[in-house]
Amino acid sequence: MGLKKQIKNITFLLIVIFNYNICSAQLFKTTLNASLLSPPKKDIGDVKRIAVLDFENISSEEYKSVGIDIGSKLADYISISLLKEFRGKSKNCFIQGARTDIYSIVEREELQRVIEEKEFELGNLSDTQIISIGQVLGVDAIILGNVSYSNTDERDHSSYRNDQGKLVNTYTLKRTTSAEARMKVLLVSTGEIIGQTSGRSSSGDTTKGGSRPGNNAVMAPNKLAEYACERIARQFADYIAPYYYSYTFTFEKVKHKKLKERVKDANEFLRLREVDKAYEMYDAIYQVDPYNAELVFNMGILNEVVGNYEKAKEFYSVAVNMSPDKESYVKGLRRAEDNIALAENLYNMGIEIYPYEFKKESKGNVLIERIKVKGPRSKRKIAYMSPDEKSKVLGQFPGGMELDLLERIDNEKWIVAKLPNGEKGYFKGKDVLTGK
Repeated sequence: MGLKKQIKNITFLLIVIFNYNICSAQLFKTTLNASLLSPPKKDIGDVKRIAVLDFENISSEEYKSVGIDIGSKLADYISISLLKEFRGKSKNCFIQGARTDIYSIVEREELQRVIEEKEFELGNLSDTQIISIGQVLGVDAIILGNVSYSNTDERDHSSYRNDQGKLVNTYTLKRTTSAEARMKVLLVSTGEIIGQTSGRSSSGDTTKGGSRPGNNAVMAPNKLAEYACERIARQFADYIAPYYYSYTFTFEKVKHKKLKERVKDANEFLRLREVDKAYEMYDAIYQVDPYNAELVFNMGILNEVVGNYEKAKEFYSVAVNMSPDKESYVKGLRRAEDNIALAENLYNMGIEIYPYEFKKESKGNVLIERIKVKGPRSKRKIAYMSPDEKSKVLGQFPGGMELDLLERIDNEKWIVAKLPNGEKGYFKGKDVLTGK
């Protein structure tokens, strides 16, 4: 093998090892998925009351004449999305208070009544007529637009002979319906367009069988179009109103030789999504080691997760000062600054994020490792004066009782604990659980 080829192979191997180490480092870090709040993509000002007109259906005649008019369906879905109290929020949310239903929406019956009274033609409204409708309804803005959808069917056929030599046929029908819509927001007081956007989405349905499927074997195009429009409506709602989205935080690996067991406890609490207990443990370690950049960064994350953006900024700033070249720390600080601006904007919209108070659940020093006596309360385990079953018995303690751990002896053959009266007691290692 030539020297150049050897160097090339060694270089390739080093790159593989380097990438593996990076992936491994990320793989074993603790993560937490949470719902966070985002501002609307477009600020439409001091708008409070909105009317949503039926969207014009500009699909081909083939699709216009089938089923419910997709334009009215899209308008319904937009109204429903805008009225959701916590749109996009999942059970993985720790932020308190912030709502997404910041507008009041005119009911369809009221809107239809005004259109009929004025003898307007819904599909052919001028801007002047639209503003007139808005003035009668007493709304600040009107949403309108158009929508279209199209459909494609794909058929496939495959066959093979089974063990008995019989020919087995498989027929597939895959239907895909794509919808596209354009929306604009008209300010009633001036007739100005204060926002416009577009959205597209697709829905599909597939069937397989031993015989050629008919067209009705999969969902109808207009029904698939409705599902696509429902997703577009969510996009349109997010355009003018705040919404929740999912984000996965990656915590740093905290190194602390003396308190590594407590760090493990904090990580376990994070895995169980018990943010109060995790923060309590981190905070206790922080009191002992306030110059641990990884620890400070993790405390910043937990404050961001619950919506304490000012506090998150404080911790992220300290972490950046200690490790200015750490990209994740810098990104955390930027997020905190953006979130502070977000909270101010939401407050101006009448939406407040309530401050979160981390609950302190443990009594005493959480950094002291605890043991738990094994078994039910009806069974008792003996505490001796020394690591010898022939020594004096100091007491018998019921299962489930927790005590402070003082020392491990002879590879945990004996465990030394602080008894309720303050004395040292020696338990047989098999009688207690450690790491609690």
